[in-house]
Amino acid sequence: MTWPQDIDAQDPWLPLAGVRVLDLSRILAGPLAATVLADLGADVIKVESPQGDETRRWGPPFHGDDAAYYFAVNRNRRGMVLDLRRDEDRDVVRALAAEADLVIENFLPPQMVSLGLDAVRDTSPQTVWVSIRGASEAGPLGDQPGYDAMAQARSGIMSVTGHALTGPTKVGLPIVDVVTGLYAAIGALGALLGHRREPDGKAARVEVPLFECGVSSLINQAANHLVGGVVPGLLGNLHPNVAPYGPIPTADGELVLGATSDRQFHALCAAIGRPALADDPRFVDNPARLAHREELDGLLAAVLLGASTRSWERAFAEAGIACAPVNRIDEVFRDKHLGAVGLVHEVGHPAGDIRLVASPLRIDGVRPPIRRAPPLHGEHTAAILDALASAED
Repeated sequence: MTWPQDIDAQDPWLPLAGVRVLDLSRILAGPLAATVLADLGADVIKVESPQGDETRRWGPPFHGDDAAYYFAVNRNRRGMVLDLRRDEDRDVVRALAAEADLVIENFLPPQMVSLGLDAVRDTSPQTVWVSIRGASEAGPLGDQPGYDAMAQARSGIMSVTGHALTGPTKVGLPIVDVVTGLYAAIGALGALLGHRREPDGKAARVEVPLFECGVSSLINQAANHLVGGVVPGLLGNLHPNVAPYGPIPTADGELVLGATSDRQFHALCAAIGRPALADDPRFVDNPARLAHREELDGLLAAVLLGASTRSWERAFAEAGIACAPVNRIDEVFRDKHLGAVGLVHEVGHPAGDIRLVASPLRIDGVRPPIRRAPPLHGEHTAAILDALASAED
Protein backbone atom coordinates (compact mmCIF):
# COMPACT_ATOMS: atom_id res chain seq x y z
CA MET A 1 0.00 0.00 0.00
CA THR A 2 1.34 3.45 -0.92
CA TRP A 3 -1.23 5.58 0.94
CA PRO A 4 0.71 7.37 3.73
CA GLN A 5 -1.01 6.59 7.01
CA ASP A 6 -1.90 9.45 9.36
CA ILE A 7 -0.73 7.89 12.61
CA ASP A 8 -0.94 11.10 14.63
CA ALA A 9 -4.62 11.87 14.04
CA GLN A 10 -6.32 8.49 13.64
CA ASP A 11 -9.35 7.88 15.84
CA PRO A 12 -10.48 4.24 15.53
CA TRP A 13 -13.83 4.73 17.28
CA LEU A 14 -15.14 7.04 14.54
CA PRO A 15 -17.36 5.29 11.94
CA LEU A 16 -15.26 6.18 8.86
CA ALA A 17 -11.88 5.34 10.40
CA GLY A 18 -9.76 3.72 7.71
CA VAL A 19 -11.58 5.35 4.79
CA ARG A 20 -9.08 7.20 2.56
CA VAL A 21 -10.18 10.41 0.83
CA LEU A 22 -8.21 12.42 -1.71
CA ASP A 23 -9.57 15.97 -1.78
CA LEU A 24 -8.67 17.80 -5.00
CA SER A 25 -11.35 20.45 -4.49
CA ARG A 26 -11.23 24.02 -3.30
CA ILE A 27 -13.43 26.89 -2.11
CA LEU A 28 -16.52 25.48 -0.34
CA ALA A 29 -18.77 22.64 -1.56
CA GLY A 30 -15.96 20.11 -2.12
CA PRO A 31 -13.97 20.95 1.03
CA LEU A 32 -17.22 20.85 3.04
CA ALA A 33 -17.99 17.35 1.75
CA ALA A 34 -14.47 16.28 2.70
CA THR A 35 -14.91 17.89 6.13
CA VAL A 36 -18.10 15.92 6.81
CA LEU A 37 -16.24 12.69 5.97
CA ALA A 38 -13.15 13.76 7.93
CA ASP A 39 -15.22 14.61 11.01
CA LEU A 40 -16.56 11.05 10.85
CA GLY A 41 -13.02 9.67 10.89
CA ALA A 42 -11.93 9.49 7.26
CA ASP A 43 -8.25 10.09 6.51
CA VAL A 44 -8.31 13.08 4.14
CA ILE A 45 -5.38 14.45 2.13
CA LYS A 46 -6.07 17.84 0.57
CA VAL A 47 -4.07 18.66 -2.57
CA GLU A 48 -3.70 22.34 -3.46
CA SER A 49 -2.05 24.15 -6.32
CA PRO A 50 1.06 26.25 -5.68
CA GLN A 51 -1.29 29.26 -5.46
CA GLY A 52 -3.38 27.53 -2.80
CA ASP A 53 -7.11 27.27 -2.17
CA GLU A 54 -8.71 30.58 -3.15
CA THR A 55 -10.39 30.91 0.25
CA ARG A 56 -6.99 31.33 1.91
CA ARG A 57 -7.02 34.84 0.41
CA TRP A 58 -10.71 35.67 0.95
CA GLY A 59 -10.27 38.03 3.88
CA PRO A 60 -10.06 39.90 6.13
CA PRO A 61 -10.23 38.66 8.80
CA PHE A 62 -7.05 36.58 8.74
CA HIS A 63 -5.41 34.20 11.22
CA GLY A 64 -1.75 34.01 10.39
CA ASP A 65 -1.45 33.92 6.61
CA ASP A 66 -4.91 32.48 5.96
CA ALA A 67 -8.38 34.02 5.83
CA ALA A 68 -11.00 32.96 8.34
CA TYR A 69 -13.10 31.62 5.44
CA TYR A 70 -10.52 28.88 4.81
CA PHE A 71 -10.73 27.69 8.41
CA ALA A 72 -14.48 27.04 8.12
CA VAL A 73 -14.26 23.88 5.98
CA ASN A 74 -10.71 22.51 6.00
CA ARG A 75 -10.22 20.88 9.41
CA ASN A 76 -9.24 17.28 10.13
CA ARG A 77 -7.00 16.71 7.12
CA ARG A 78 -3.43 16.83 5.92
CA GLY A 79 -2.46 19.27 3.19
CA MET A 80 0.07 19.12 0.38
CA VAL A 81 0.97 21.22 -2.65
CA LEU A 82 1.24 19.73 -6.14
CA ASP A 83 1.35 21.38 -9.55
CA LEU A 84 -0.91 19.22 -11.71
CA ARG A 85 0.62 20.70 -14.85
CA ARG A 86 3.80 18.77 -14.05
CA ASP A 87 3.98 15.09 -14.99
CA GLU A 88 5.78 14.08 -11.80
CA ASP A 89 3.18 15.79 -9.59
CA ARG A 90 0.35 14.25 -11.58
CA ASP A 91 2.00 10.85 -10.98
CA VAL A 92 1.73 11.51 -7.24
CA VAL A 93 -1.98 12.23 -7.61
CA ARG A 94 -2.36 9.06 -9.68
CA ALA A 95 -0.66 7.01 -6.94
CA LEU A 96 -2.83 8.53 -4.20
CA ALA A 97 -6.03 8.16 -6.25
CA ALA A 98 -5.28 4.49 -6.88
CA GLU A 99 -5.05 3.89 -3.11
CA ALA A 100 -7.92 6.19 -2.09
CA ASP A 101 -11.42 4.94 -1.40
CA LEU A 102 -12.79 8.10 -2.96
CA VAL A 103 -11.70 11.30 -4.70
CA ILE A 104 -13.51 14.63 -4.46
CA GLU A 105 -12.88 17.29 -7.13
CA ASN A 106 -14.57 20.36 -8.57
CA PHE A 107 -12.68 21.08 -11.78
CA LEU A 108 -14.51 22.19 -14.91
CA PRO A 109 -14.74 19.36 -17.49
CA PRO A 110 -12.22 21.05 -19.83
CA GLN A 111 -9.82 21.45 -16.90
CA MET A 112 -10.14 17.74 -16.13
CA VAL A 113 -8.93 16.98 -19.64
CA SER A 114 -6.20 19.61 -19.83
CA LEU A 115 -4.72 18.53 -16.48
CA GLY A 116 -4.98 14.84 -17.34
CA LEU A 117 -7.28 14.12 -14.41
CA ASP A 118 -9.73 12.29 -16.66
CA ALA A 119 -6.95 9.78 -17.30
CA VAL A 120 -6.20 9.54 -13.56
CA ARG A 121 -9.89 8.83 -12.95
CA ASP A 122 -10.03 6.19 -15.67
CA THR A 123 -6.98 4.38 -14.30
CA SER A 124 -8.54 4.17 -10.80
CA PRO A 125 -11.68 2.08 -11.45
CA GLN A 126 -11.88 0.91 -7.81
CA THR A 127 -11.99 4.47 -6.47
CA VAL A 128 -15.30 6.29 -6.00
CA TRP A 129 -15.07 9.60 -7.87
CA VAL A 130 -17.20 12.56 -6.68
CA SER A 131 -17.34 15.48 -9.13
CA ILE A 132 -18.87 18.79 -8.09
CA ARG A 133 -19.97 20.93 -11.02
CA GLY A 134 -21.71 24.24 -11.62
CA ALA A 135 -24.39 22.28 -13.48
CA SER A 136 -24.70 18.74 -14.76
CA GLU A 137 -22.46 17.78 -17.67
CA ALA A 138 -25.56 16.29 -19.32
CA GLY A 139 -26.99 19.77 -20.00
CA PRO A 140 -25.94 22.88 -21.92
CA LEU A 141 -24.56 24.55 -18.79
CA GLY A 142 -22.24 21.64 -18.00
CA ASP A 143 -19.00 23.36 -19.05
CA GLN A 144 -19.79 26.67 -17.36
CA PRO A 145 -18.22 27.81 -14.08
CA GLY A 146 -20.57 28.21 -11.16
CA TYR A 147 -20.50 29.99 -7.82
CA ASP A 148 -23.06 30.06 -5.03
CA ALA A 149 -24.56 33.46 -5.88
CA MET A 150 -25.12 32.45 -9.51
CA ALA A 151 -26.71 29.18 -8.40
CA GLN A 152 -29.00 31.05 -5.99
CA ALA A 153 -30.06 33.34 -8.84
CA ARG A 154 -30.60 30.69 -11.51
CA SER A 155 -32.31 28.19 -9.20
CA GLY A 156 -35.00 30.66 -8.11
CA ILE A 157 -33.85 30.96 -4.50
CA MET A 158 -33.27 34.70 -4.88
CA SER A 159 -36.75 35.19 -6.36
CA VAL A 160 -38.36 34.07 -3.09
CA THR A 161 -35.85 35.75 -0.75
CA GLY A 162 -36.31 39.37 0.27
CA HIS A 163 -39.33 41.66 0.23
CA ALA A 164 -40.74 44.56 -1.74
CA LEU A 165 -38.26 47.09 -0.34
CA THR A 166 -35.15 44.98 -0.95
CA GLY A 167 -36.12 43.18 -4.13
CA PRO A 168 -34.69 39.69 -4.70
CA THR A 169 -31.70 38.97 -2.47
CA LYS A 170 -29.43 36.03 -1.90
CA VAL A 171 -29.43 34.15 1.38
CA GLY A 172 -26.89 35.66 3.77
CA LEU A 173 -24.65 32.61 3.61
CA PRO A 174 -23.58 30.36 0.70
CA ILE A 175 -26.57 28.08 1.04
CA VAL A 176 -26.29 26.32 -2.36
CA ASP A 177 -22.62 25.52 -1.74
CA VAL A 178 -23.57 24.11 1.66
CA VAL A 179 -26.44 22.01 0.28
CA THR A 180 -24.19 20.80 -2.54
CA GLY A 181 -21.42 19.87 -0.12
CA LEU A 182 -23.83 17.86 2.01
CA TYR A 183 -25.27 16.11 -1.08
CA ALA A 184 -21.69 15.34 -2.15
CA ALA A 185 -20.96 13.73 1.22
CA ILE A 186 -24.19 11.72 1.03
CA GLY A 187 -23.44 10.63 -2.54
CA ALA A 188 -19.90 9.64 -1.52
CA LEU A 189 -21.15 7.53 1.38
CA GLY A 190 -23.81 5.87 -0.78
CA ALA A 191 -21.27 5.04 -3.47
CA LEU A 192 -18.80 3.68 -0.90
CA LEU A 193 -21.48 1.48 0.62
CA GLY A 194 -22.53 0.20 -2.80
CA HIS A 195 -18.95 -0.56 -3.78
CA ARG A 196 -18.33 -2.49 -0.58
CA ARG A 197 -21.36 -4.65 -1.35
CA GLU A 198 -19.97 -5.29 -4.85
CA PRO A 199 -16.18 -4.95 -4.38
CA ASP A 200 -15.36 -6.63 -7.69
CA GLY A 201 -17.35 -4.11 -9.71
CA LYS A 202 -16.33 -0.69 -10.90
CA ALA A 203 -16.72 2.07 -8.30
CA ALA A 204 -19.39 4.69 -8.97
CA ARG A 205 -18.84 8.15 -10.38
CA VAL A 206 -21.04 10.65 -8.56
CA GLU A 207 -21.88 14.03 -10.10
CA VAL A 208 -23.10 16.78 -7.75
CA PRO A 209 -24.21 19.95 -9.64
CA LEU A 210 -24.74 23.26 -7.82
CA PHE A 211 -27.63 24.35 -10.02
CA GLU A 212 -29.61 21.15 -9.55
CA CYS A 213 -28.82 21.08 -5.81
CA GLY A 214 -30.12 24.65 -5.59
CA VAL A 215 -33.36 23.66 -7.31
CA SER A 216 -33.71 20.65 -5.00
CA SER A 217 -33.46 22.99 -2.00
CA LEU A 218 -36.62 24.84 -3.10
CA ILE A 219 -38.56 21.99 -1.43
CA ASN A 220 -42.11 23.26 -0.72
CA GLN A 221 -41.75 26.23 -3.08
CA ALA A 222 -41.01 23.83 -5.95
CA ALA A 223 -43.92 21.57 -4.99
CA ASN A 224 -46.27 24.55 -4.71
CA HIS A 225 -45.43 25.40 -8.32
CA LEU A 226 -45.31 21.91 -9.82
CA VAL A 227 -48.47 20.72 -8.09
CA GLY A 228 -50.47 23.94 -7.79
CA GLY A 229 -49.08 26.19 -10.49
CA VAL A 230 -48.05 28.81 -7.94
CA VAL A 231 -45.33 31.28 -8.94
CA PRO A 232 -44.23 32.54 -5.52
CA GLY A 233 -43.02 36.06 -5.00
CA LEU A 234 -41.10 37.81 -2.23
CA LEU A 235 -42.55 36.94 1.17
CA GLY A 236 -39.70 38.24 3.28
CA ASN A 237 -39.77 36.31 6.54
CA LEU A 238 -43.27 34.94 6.00
CA HIS A 239 -44.02 31.27 5.27
CA PRO A 240 -45.80 30.51 1.98
CA ASN A 241 -47.96 27.76 3.50
CA VAL A 242 -48.37 28.37 7.26
CA ALA A 243 -49.55 31.20 9.51
CA PRO A 244 -48.63 32.43 12.02
CA TYR A 245 -45.00 31.64 11.20
CA GLY A 246 -42.40 34.39 11.29
CA PRO A 247 -41.09 37.34 13.31
CA ILE A 248 -43.40 39.37 15.53
CA PRO A 249 -42.16 42.60 17.18
CA THR A 250 -41.81 42.70 20.96
CA ALA A 251 -41.04 45.52 23.36
CA ASP A 252 -37.30 45.21 22.73
CA GLY A 253 -36.83 43.26 19.50
CA GLU A 254 -38.42 40.51 17.46
CA LEU A 255 -39.43 36.95 18.24
CA VAL A 256 -39.90 34.34 15.54
CA LEU A 257 -42.78 32.05 16.41
CA GLY A 258 -44.67 29.33 14.63
CA ALA A 259 -48.00 27.65 15.24
CA THR A 260 -48.24 24.98 12.54
CA SER A 261 -51.38 23.19 13.73
CA ASP A 262 -54.76 24.14 15.17
CA ARG A 263 -53.70 22.70 18.53
CA GLN A 264 -50.58 24.86 18.59
CA PHE A 265 -52.58 27.93 17.59
CA HIS A 266 -55.00 27.34 20.48
CA ALA A 267 -52.01 27.08 22.83
CA LEU A 268 -50.55 30.31 21.42
CA CYS A 269 -53.79 32.21 21.90
CA ALA A 270 -54.05 30.96 25.48
CA ALA A 271 -50.41 31.90 26.21
CA ILE A 272 -50.94 35.52 25.12
CA GLY A 273 -54.20 35.79 27.08
CA ARG A 274 -56.43 35.92 23.99
CA PRO A 275 -58.04 32.44 23.88
CA ALA A 276 -61.06 33.70 21.92
CA LEU A 277 -58.84 34.34 18.86
CA ALA A 278 -58.65 30.59 18.28
CA ASP A 279 -62.40 30.50 17.60
CA ASP A 280 -62.48 33.61 15.43
CA PRO A 281 -63.73 32.55 11.96
CA ARG A 282 -60.81 34.42 10.38
CA PHE A 283 -58.33 32.18 12.20
CA VAL A 284 -60.20 28.93 12.73
CA ASP A 285 -57.84 26.84 10.57
CA ASN A 286 -54.61 27.24 8.61
CA PRO A 287 -56.21 28.25 5.25
CA ALA A 288 -58.20 30.92 7.09
CA ARG A 289 -55.14 32.13 8.97
CA LEU A 290 -53.18 32.35 5.72
CA ALA A 291 -55.98 34.37 4.09
CA HIS A 292 -56.03 36.78 7.06
CA ARG A 293 -52.34 36.66 7.93
CA GLU A 294 -51.87 40.44 7.98
CA GLU A 295 -54.72 40.89 10.47
CA LEU A 296 -53.46 38.01 12.61
CA ASP A 297 -49.89 39.29 12.72
CA GLY A 298 -51.17 42.74 13.66
CA LEU A 299 -53.18 41.32 16.57
CA LEU A 300 -50.21 39.27 17.77
CA ALA A 301 -47.89 42.29 17.54
CA ALA A 302 -50.29 44.43 19.58
CA VAL A 303 -49.98 41.92 22.42
CA LEU A 304 -46.28 41.02 22.13
CA LEU A 305 -45.24 44.69 22.11
CA GLY A 306 -46.30 44.75 25.74
CA ALA A 307 -43.38 42.68 27.04
CA SER A 308 -39.77 41.80 26.29
CA THR A 309 -38.53 39.13 23.91
CA ARG A 310 -37.06 37.13 26.81
CA SER A 311 -40.29 37.13 28.81
CA TRP A 312 -42.34 35.95 25.82
CA GLU A 313 -39.71 33.31 25.05
CA ARG A 314 -40.14 31.92 28.58
CA ALA A 315 -43.94 32.03 28.37
CA PHE A 316 -44.05 30.27 25.01
CA ALA A 317 -41.54 27.64 26.13
CA GLU A 318 -43.82 26.78 29.06
CA ALA A 319 -46.75 26.48 26.64
CA GLY A 320 -44.79 24.25 24.22
CA ILE A 321 -44.83 26.80 21.42
CA ALA A 322 -41.82 26.97 19.08
CA CYS A 323 -40.14 30.37 19.13
CA ALA A 324 -36.69 31.93 18.93
CA PRO A 325 -35.13 35.38 19.24
CA VAL A 326 -33.49 36.91 16.18
CA ASN A 327 -29.87 36.67 17.34
CA ARG A 328 -26.85 38.49 15.98
CA ILE A 329 -23.85 36.24 15.30
CA ASP A 330 -22.07 37.38 18.48
CA GLU A 331 -25.20 36.54 20.48
CA VAL A 332 -25.31 33.08 18.90
CA PHE A 333 -21.86 32.22 20.23
CA ARG A 334 -22.80 33.44 23.72
CA ASP A 335 -25.84 31.14 23.76
CA LYS A 336 -25.75 28.93 26.87
CA HIS A 337 -26.94 25.94 24.87
CA LEU A 338 -23.90 26.03 22.57
CA GLY A 339 -21.64 26.19 25.60
CA ALA A 340 -23.42 23.25 27.20
CA VAL A 341 -23.21 20.99 24.13
CA GLY A 342 -19.63 21.95 23.23
CA LEU A 343 -20.12 22.83 19.57
CA VAL A 344 -17.16 25.23 19.49
CA HIS A 345 -13.71 23.65 19.91
CA GLU A 346 -10.37 25.35 20.49
CA VAL A 347 -7.53 23.84 18.49
CA GLY A 348 -3.84 24.52 18.24
CA HIS A 349 -2.44 26.31 15.20
CA PRO A 350 1.03 27.69 14.39
CA ALA A 351 -0.40 31.21 14.34
CA GLY A 352 -2.03 30.70 17.75
CA ASP A 353 -4.92 28.68 19.10
CA ILE A 354 -8.17 29.21 17.24
CA ARG A 355 -11.84 28.47 17.94
CA LEU A 356 -13.80 26.60 15.29
CA VAL A 357 -17.29 25.18 14.92
CA ALA A 358 -17.03 21.40 15.17
CA SER A 359 -19.31 18.77 13.65
CA PRO A 360 -22.97 19.20 14.67
CA LEU A 361 -23.28 15.40 14.90
CA ARG A 362 -22.98 13.37 18.08
CA ILE A 363 -22.16 9.67 17.90
CA ASP A 364 -23.13 7.60 20.93
CA GLY A 365 -23.41 10.87 22.82
CA VAL A 366 -19.94 12.11 21.83
CA ARG A 367 -19.16 14.90 19.36
CA PRO A 368 -16.37 13.98 16.91
CA PRO A 369 -13.29 15.99 17.86
CA ILE A 370 -11.28 18.35 15.70
CA ARG A 371 -8.20 16.17 15.38
CA ARG A 372 -6.26 18.57 13.19
CA ALA A 373 -6.49 22.30 12.59
CA PRO A 374 -6.83 23.27 8.90
CA PRO A 375 -3.35 22.74 7.46
CA LEU A 376 -0.95 25.44 6.41
CA HIS A 377 -0.36 25.69 2.67
CA GLY A 378 1.69 22.59 1.85
CA GLU A 379 2.20 21.73 5.52
CA HIS A 380 2.44 17.97 4.99
CA THR A 381 3.86 17.85 1.45
CA ALA A 382 7.34 16.67 2.42
CA ALA A 383 6.10 14.03 4.88
CA ILE A 384 3.61 12.59 2.38
CA LEU A 385 6.13 12.52 -0.46
CA ASP A 386 8.70 10.86 1.81
CA ALA A 387 6.13 8.23 2.82
CA LEU A 388 5.27 7.58 -0.83
CA ALA A 389 8.94 7.26 -1.74
CA SER A 390 9.54 4.84 1.14
CA ALA A 391 6.58 2.71 0.11
CA GLU A 392 7.81 2.61 -3.48
CA ASP A 393 11.30 1.56 -2.33
